[in-house]
Amino acid sequence: MRTLDRYIVRNFLTSAALWFVILMALRIVTDLFINMDEYVKGSPAVGRVMTHVAGYYAVHSLEYFAQLGGVIIVAAATFSLAMMGRTNELTAMLASGVSLHRIIWPIVLCAMLMGALIVVDQEMIIPTSSIAGRLARARDDPTGTQEFTMPFAVDGNRSVWRADAFYPARDEMVNPSVFLRDADLRQVAGILGDQAHPGELDGQKGWLIRGGVLLRSCQYDRVWPYVPDVHLIYTILGPRELAKTSQEDNPAQGGIRRTDRQYPMVLQAEAFIPASSGGEGGRLDRPRFSFLTSDGRVLATFVAASATWDAAEQAWRLQNAALFCPSDLTSDDLLLRRSSRWLEYMSSTQLAEVIRMRRVPDTDVALLVRHSRMTDPINNLIMLLLALPFILSRERRDVKASASLCLLMVGAFYAFVHLCRYVGLPPSLAAWLPTMLFGPVAVLMLDSVKT
Repeated sequence: MRTLDRYIVRNFLTSAALWFVILMALRIVTDLFINMDEYVKGSPAVGRVMTHVAGYYAVHSLEYFAQLGGVIIVAAATFSLAMMGRTNELTAMLASGVSLHRIIWPIVLCAMLMGALIVVDQEMIIPTSSIAGRLARARDDPTGTQEFTMPFAVDGNRSVWRADAFYPARDEMVNPSVFLRDADLRQVAGILGDQAHPGELDGQKGWLIRGGVLLRSCQYDRVWPYVPDVHLIYTILGPRELAKTSQEDNPAQGGIRRTDRQYPMVLQAEAFIPASSGGEGGRLDRPRFSFLTSDGRVLATFVAASATWDAAEQAWRLQNAALFCPSDLTSDDLLLRRSSRWLEYMSSTQLAEVIRMRRVPDTDVALLVRHSRMTDPINNLIMLLLALPFILSRERRDVKASASLCLLMVGAFYAFVHLCRYVGLPPSLAAWLPTMLFGPVAVLMLDSVKT
């Protein structure tokens, strides 16, 4: 790197650091001024408020940097070049035979490196669960333990979850409802319960639902003759059927396994102990009742410590039972989704998975965010190239006039970018239209600069 390059880069980085502090401080102070009442709810101690405010904006500075990074780059480049022009340094460089294009190349390269830092911030730092979860917190929830109404959330099985409330401190859903769907997004069953907590069954993660009831959809296949719940499981697999040997059993492990074709349902237990009186009765140790779809996928599994046969009901009566619903939906996912900006806190890979699994009510929103991730670095560079010709122009204009024209051009481009994203255009067109229109304009404007 030549001495001239080092000098230009040093000026640019100094200006970038200055504008970073100015814009970040302005963003934080404005937000703090507008939302101060959120931090002082409940009249907490001053020290506690200050600690919460500092922690809140320390994390959100990552988000603000992603939002303001392009503006910081443009402001730093134009400011450093304007100062060099004001002190006649650009004139001296031109007199020595250095073209203006040669002067701006170090700045463009530095801008590209800063753009890469923004990408790293968006794709690697913010999406981590520890950061994204804190970004999703409300301003009046410093510890992240405040309960909130749980919105509809779709898991990897395409099931839709909702609850009246979610308590982060207890990892508990209150009055959860689950709509189980097939690959074509048709509802096949539903689950109602009292509480739900994260659980695991045979290495598969999901939720254990207390007071759970499994309802078969009347629009899918046949209706079950009885509704299974955590108290009674109706089945033709009574003690007489279980007393018979079956190829499904595993005597080596002392376990039994039977299939009820009526529902369909698979009954598993560590042991079956017939009634000592010799009548129709018996007990199951650690039973499981897994209800399946027509293609063999597990809808949900009732697990219990034990079960005894109720001859009057012709059903198994469960003790200490819960309904396990397999799902990749975690507490961290729920904490993230309480924010309206939760899609922006995800990486491009996570967004692609969300789109593929249709895990958002409006796929177009996720598509727009994903396309914007690709176009934002390009748009930041285009915004820089649109601004530079006004600062480098050799026409007789003072710094204020050049800065005003530069601000007008950059502001028009910035407004056009956001206008395209909010007028209802298709996601790909909304993200790429400003790039396609202003990209050639920026190149032509820069090429027209007299060097």
